[in-house]
Amino acid sequence: MLTKSSRFVEMQVLKALAQHIRERLNVTKSCTVFETELERVWPRKRYAASLREKRILSFAKSHGFETIIWDPGIRITFRKVRKS
Repeated sequence: MLTKSSRFVEMQVLKALAQHIRERLNVTKSCTVFETELERVWPRKRYAASLREKRILSFAKSHGFETIIWDPGIRITFRKVRKS
């Protein structure tokens, strides 16, 4: 269970990750995030693979990103959501 302070830290890390992705997408079509960055936000020891994937997809959607999970736990590519 997360404490109030650890939840705050988690929120700050999520915010930083979203900002990093947004900045990359301003200059490139996609942003690949590797396990070292993923582990800070969604540690493998804390999340089952299916829950971790759900959290990543939810994060992407809530920030207006599309995501492709190439190798679960190794690399994930984010893109801006394409407008129809």
